[in-house]
Amino acid sequence: MKSQKIYLATFSDHPEETIRKYGIGIEFNQFCISTALDPERIDRTLAYMEKQAGECGLLTTEGRIDPDQAVIHGPFTELYPQAIDPEARAFAMRRFNQAYEGCRRLGIRRMVVHSGLAPQIYFDVWHVKQSVIFWKKFMEDKPEDFRLYIENVMDPDPRPLLEIAEKLDDPRIRLCLDIGHANACGLPEFPPAEWVRILGPHIGHFHFHNNDGSSDQHNPITEGSIDISVIMDAIKTYCDPDVTITVESRDCESSVRWLKEREEQKITNG
Repeated sequence: MKSQKIYLATFSDHPEETIRKYGIGIEFNQFCISTALDPERIDRTLAYMEKQAGECGLLTTEGRIDPDQAVIHGPFTELYPQAIDPEARAFAMRRFNQAYEGCRRLGIRRMVVHSGLAPQIYFDVWHVKQSVIFWKKFMEDKPEDFRLYIENVMDPDPRPLLEIAEKLDDPRIRLCLDIGHANACGLPEFPPAEWVRILGPHIGHFHFHNNDGSSDQHNPITEGSIDISVIMDAIKTYCDPDVTITVESRDCESSVRWLKEREEQKITNG
């Protein structure tokens, strides 16, 4: 990696202070609960996000959110792109399109979405086939500069995500690897660094947090069973140099500081 762009999730403790202090970007979480996108609430949601970006020092001279410094986490509550019921898929499509319209109004061009896999319900073959159909349809009318990142959550195995990315074969669609989810939900034969190796160049964005492997704890990145240095080395080996990272640790400052110091060391050492 020639350089690492770092972002901070807004559900973290006091994100505005950390973003300003370290000069990093923002990943907005206001769309995660999909009711924030309801017609009677969306104007208030967007106004709050613009205000928060201003408090973080992320507005352009024209008073708009700097699109290079912002990512939006899309909605995920009861949204299943591979749902068996077509009415459920239609509902998911409507919510994701509402989120896209919110991105457009804010001038933000990147959105993270969950894969929606519930492994106890959906077979891998169905999940892959229906996910490809769903995301192709979603992206039909989206512009060339819009980027969608599909994130693992309860996915136990990286290979279905790899198959989805390969079958979509769309440069606008990449993967978001959440290393904390991979550690807590992945099968033992797939530790987080192996997810990086397998998904490699299909990854455009990362979510960084740590845990002890038993649950999704969103600890600081050095507090858990994931060796972050191993992950960083794997990213350098297997991923494109333009990948970005969002810190999703609730207690976030030590995680951001660790990544910034690592970035500075790389620049110093050439």
